[in-house]
Amino acid sequence: MNLEEEVFKIGKQLEKIVGQEGAMDSDSAVDLLKMLKDLPITLEVLQKTRIGMSVNTLRKKSENSDLQTQAKSLIKSWKKLLPGKMSIFFK
Repeated sequence: MNLEEEVFKIGKQLEKIVGQEGAMDSDSAVDLLKMLKDLPITLEVLQKTRIGMSVNTLRKKSENSDLQTQAKSLIKSWKKLLPGKMSIFFK
């Protein structure tokens, strides 16, 4: 399975967790976020899979502060991949 497919699969699992009625499965969501953090995600993969939107939705709907913090950290690290911010790293 290539990187794009793996990220897409994780995104589907996150969407399923967010869509659950009642209590969200925070432990599974944290595990999925850890998996995403360990993957070498590129800007192209982010754009094709739209995983950032899934992670942000999870962050907003979760009541678990640890989960929110991990999601926010992941999103911040991905924002560094944006072209406009790349100039900061080449000074």
